[in-house]
Amino acid sequence: MKQSNTIKQQQAQRILELFAIARQRYLDAGGNPRRTPRGLKGDDYMTDEERQEALVLGRQIFPQEYIDNTARSIKYPPVES
Repeated sequence: MKQSNTIKQQQAQRILELFAIARQRYLDAGGNPRRTPRGLKGDDYMTDEERQEALVLGRQIFPQEYIDNTARSIKYPPVES
């Protein structure tokens, strides 16, 4: 059990690193430091490989039921043109 928790902690740490890399790219591109990018492909500042790795890690860390419930409860703001 302890090894399982250690692996999950390492996976969580890696996903946080991926998000930090993407955030820094956003800021370097002139993004507003008080806001975050929308998170859509092409506006998340992740490479395709990083995005795929983050998706795989997220599925390993969180149970499918949690993902489904969270996705249904998110209220997305309108897209600015």
